[in-house]
Amino acid sequence: MLTLCNKIQLGPASLLDANTLQVTVPPTRSDILHPVDIAEDIAIAYGYNNIVKRVPQTCTVGKEQPLNLLTDLLRDEIGRAGYTEVLTHGLCSVHDNFTALGRAVKQESAVSLSNPANVEYEVVRTTLLPGLLKTLQHNRSASFTSGMKYFEISDIVLADNKHAITETIVGAKNVRRVSAVYAGPTSGFEIVHGLVDRIMTLTEVAPGGDYIKATQGAGGSMGEEEQFRVSRDGWTYE
Repeated sequence: MLTLCNKIQLGPASLLDANTLQVTVPPTRSDILHPVDIAEDIAIAYGYNNIVKRVPQTCTVGKEQPLNLLTDLLRDEIGRAGYTEVLTHGLCSVHDNFTALGRAVKQESAVSLSNPANVEYEVVRTTLLPGLLKTLQHNRSASFTSGMKYFEISDIVLADNKHAITETIVGAKNVRRVSAVYAGPTSGFEIVHGLVDRIMTLTEVAPGGDYIKATQGAGGSMGEEEQFRVSRDGWTYE
């Protein structure tokens, strides 16, 4: 392995112990960004066809991550509700992420770029709203009669220095969010509210006590909607 490292410009290399290999990455190997890149280069130098095939000692079945599965199911359901999915940039300006939304500027809560290409790419978004609002802005020529409904389910990035569990922690974490906007000749509150109720029903989250009281019939009887609602214990929203 040490010979292979010298062959691919990763020398001098040395074995610190039975499980640790130390290599020297020269300035000419700017493609080396992670230990995985070193393992890949060594495998290429050794030759993939020379690696002995073995049956794995563990029996596993590959499948989609639960979060991604839920995301795909929600995309399908929200699309059926008449909303159009958009995919927007993960980077935005400080003005778009905070000031334009009426939020106090807290750059410590966002991941900032040290050398942004321009003012539009200063921070990693902490909310999906800037991208959706810009989508409405750039589609003003579209038909406005029946309203414009857009949604996005994607990741935002939040600063996180608390849960540092590895040496390679970068002080940030990805959080999956869903956001939707409506613009039309009416306020459309009931349209967005209906979408929220639909998402909560699909994820088996029940409304809080005030909502249930408002739907009760005479004598405090539970409404038909609540009689057949499927929800998880302790999962509620207000």
